[in-house]
Amino acid sequence: MMSVQRWFLATFGTLLLLLAIRRLRTYRLKERYALLFLLIGLPFVGLAFWPEGVAWMAKKLGIQYPSLALICVSVFLFLVVFELLTIVSVQDQKINGLAQLVAILMEKQKLAEPEHRPEVQGEREPQASGERSKDLKSSPILH
Repeated sequence: MMSVQRWFLATFGTLLLLLAIRRLRTYRLKERYALLFLLIGLPFVGLAFWPEGVAWMAKKLGIQYPSLALICVSVFLFLVVFELLTIVSVQDQKINGLAQLVAILMEKQKLAEPEHRPEVQGEREPQASGERSKDLKSSPILH
């Protein structure tokens, strides 16, 4: 049974490491995330080659083996979740900033369209004084 556990840990850790390196080489994964996967895979490879490491640490710290194993797994998962939530938060802030920038640019473009530009004096023929007064009287702003 112990050899099956070693084989599983070694295979899982090595696959994580190889996957991270392959994705990094094909530019599908940034260096930061590849490093995260490398750090996730190393404990599995380490435990595969030195399974008594947890027992040795438990003996040195004076903690029972199951308790220390649970603490190690909990701390490991907490750190992984914390790192991933940090990445998600940074990406969320970037997305919000980009959405605001796009909204501002769309509004500027809308105002720059010809039907929204203010008229320049020389472009339009002057109206007769009677037509101008009709326009002012029918304006909803003056009522």
